[in-house]
Amino acid sequence: MNNKTWNESLDEMLAKLNNGEFANQSIKDFEKAINDSVYGSKYKSSSNKSYSSTNYRQTQPYIKKSIDNTKYDSRYQQITQCLSNIEFENYSDEKKAGYQQALDYYLSQTDKYRDNLKLLEAEIKNDLNTYKSKVRSSNVDNFLLGYYDGLQMIKKVINNSKNDRFAELNNKIGK
Repeated sequence: MNNKTWNESLDEMLAKLNNGEFANQSIKDFEKAINDSVYGSKYKSSSNKSYSSTNYRQTQPYIKKSIDNTKYDSRYQQITQCLSNIEFENYSDEKKAGYQQALDYYLSQTDKYRDNLKLLEAEIKNDLNTYKSKVRSSNVDNFLLGYYDGLQMIKKVINNSKNDRFAELNNKIGK
């Protein structure tokens, strides 16, 4: 199938489907056959380069599972632990630098607003609004995109800490 175009592969797969050749296969097996035949040949025959859809996969940074699933005594402790344990896999260096700068800045701000995290939330909300308009411009660089992604992660961590405290309170009241 390497010499076939993706259209020819698709036609061949549809003919097999009409003939009932996939009747005894699971949906997962059928999907795999489609992907291997149609999408695989599309990427292999579209150019002479060795590019495929799996060669370049960029993921968003994430919080380590062991940290994210831990119970904490305070919102401050949860926020600082989560922001200090971000994993970067397949994330470009320039974006990582922007992301890390946002994390570092807001970790210091978390210490500053330790007793009143609502002020921290307001500052992040303002920064997100400011950077959202910058990110939507046509000449945005990867550092700025990373910084904006970092702000979104910080907002998520703060919201999760608030939701966890509400859940704890609800459990105590519900008992």
